[in-house]
Amino acid sequence: MTTAGHNSGTVSQEDLDVLWAIHTRNVRMEKEAAKAANDRMKAHLADAKNDGFDRKEVLDYVDVMTSDDQKKHLDKFNMMKRNRIRLGLIHDHGGDLLARDDRAARLQLIDADGYEAGLNGLDRVSRQAAGSDEDRVWLDAYQRGQNKYGENWQRVMEEKIARQKAADQANSKEEPPSDGDPFAEAAE
Repeated sequence: MTTAGHNSGTVSQEDLDVLWAIHTRNVRMEKEAAKAANDRMKAHLADAKNDGFDRKEVLDYVDVMTSDDQKKHLDKFNMMKRNRIRLGLIHDHGGDLLARDDRAARLQLIDADGYEAGLNGLDRVSRQAAGSDEDRVWLDAYQRGQNKYGENWQRVMEEKIARQKAADQANSKEEPPSDGDPFAEAAE
């Protein structure tokens, strides 16, 4: 057994093994939880890939949207732009910075930012001056994103599962179950 630290001064030599076991059990449980979380994340990423989303794009999006690293501001801006184009919130100019038609106005960008944050369940912090028009636009858009997700996520998942079952059944060699009474022919 290793030497007892300053926090174990009141623990008897006889109980040091129990204290050791408490720490090793806690670390083991956390490692198991981390492995389980990692396995769930791999499954979510595989599911996203099956739905046509790029694994790296999903990981990058979550990384830049949840990072406090100041160096990632440009990455965050570019990721948000790509996602907002994907969501149809802003027009894609194909990288043409001089295209002035259909350029998103300031309030449109604030609205898109709030909607995206609400849709993705990010923090409800607008980064606009409290009580300003911009703040109200952002908060309204955030709520719109929250509402759309809340009202639709279950249906979207059910439809996805139904499509998946139909595809699995189409690829299966088994006969689909009959809707009628399987003993009806034998009784006749």
